Amino acid sequence: MSLFTACSDDDDDKVVCPVPQTEFTVATGLNLTYNGGSMLGKKVTFTPDASDATKATLVLAGNLDLSGILTREAASGSFGAGVFPGSPVVTLPVTLNIQGDECSFSGTSETDYCTFDYAGKVTASSLKLDLTNVALKNSALSGTTWVPTPLNSDYTEEPIHLIWESNKNVEVMPGWELPIQTILTLALRMPLIDAGGDDKVNVEDMLCSVLHDITLGVDGNISASYVDAAQGGTSVVKTPANVAQYVVLSDTQMKVYLNLDAIIANVKRLGSSTKAIDMSEILSQAVTSLLPLVTDGVPLTYEKNEGKLKVYLNTDLLLPLMKNIVAPLFSDEEFVNMLIEAMKADPDFGSMAGMAEGMLKGLPEIINETTRLEVGLNLTAAK
Repeated sequence: MSLFTACSDDDDDKVVCPVPQTEFTVATGLNLTYNGGSMLGKKVTFTPDASDATKATLVLAGNLDLSGILTREAASGSFGAGVFPGSPVVTLPVTLNIQGDECSFSGTSETDYCTFDYAGKVTASSLKLDLTNVALKNSALSGTTWVPTPLNSDYTEEPIHLIWESNKNVEVMPGWELPIQTILTLALRMPLIDAGGDDKVNVEDMLCSVLHDITLGVDGNISASYVDAAQGGTSVVKTPANVAQYVVLSDTQMKVYLNLDAIIANVKRLGSSTKAIDMSEILSQAVTSLLPLVTDGVPLTYEKNEGKLKVYLNTDLLLPLMKNIVAPLFSDEEFVNMLIEAMKADPDFGSMAGMAEGMLKGLPEIINETTRLEVGLNLTAAK
């Protein structure tokens, strides 16, 4: 009898983790902060150690919902940028302090690109995780703020970096062709955008008036100050925290991580507004091409020199996307005609409809004959 009593006492003294393996999202009790700012679109899976109740692991990952686009099987994985820039999935071992039905934990850790502190509390129904003192290991661009480089009078400086070289030119009219680069440069510099009253400005001047600055934070966050002119705003607003992140890979390469929920929603709205093409097929192709960029980041080339920063998407990234997504879209005659008619009906852009018609109809061939394509921003260090 005493033997059984001893075994029972041992069982009573055994420490048991009160929280089972649980996947937490915002919808299921996750409260995640990153250097003080709330972080949405993520998930954290808590798994207690089966052999040691005071140990557990947290798996931090993206939680982009693609169930409306991909098949159920394909959409069941983890998509979207991870919690930390450069790391789609992070496994964090923690030591638990168990008090009743709640476990707390804290410590210091690192990923391939960041160092950070953490502290949190977890119950069966909620997880609060605060990530603090997050800092990039490569600080080459950390803590810098940049403004768009204004378009000057002799066009030697401008805010938009655009290079498009193709062996196929645009037929503006029979017997007269122009390079696609020339046409796009003219379009960017023509004063076609209503700036209030009788004033009109070009795209590059409008960019400088709307986008005030871009800051590359020490914690890997990218923030921007801008005027929401599209919604009639006139005051400067700042982007929310933790919607865009970056890491520096080398002296010329970096990656940016974005939340694509809004982009997918916009494409869906486009699909509901036109009957010219099957947008579901285009969207499926776009997701297939873009999905690796969602999780693994968008590679950017950058050049930093004497207070100037040029950041752009290069040919290796852009050309396959143009061939897989844009070329099929503009191969549809009804879609192209719809765009041309819309331009003709617009009093600001109607004068360019004739030139644009040749470009739009010839775009698939221009893309297929492209040898160099770069799109990005020219920035100047903020004073």
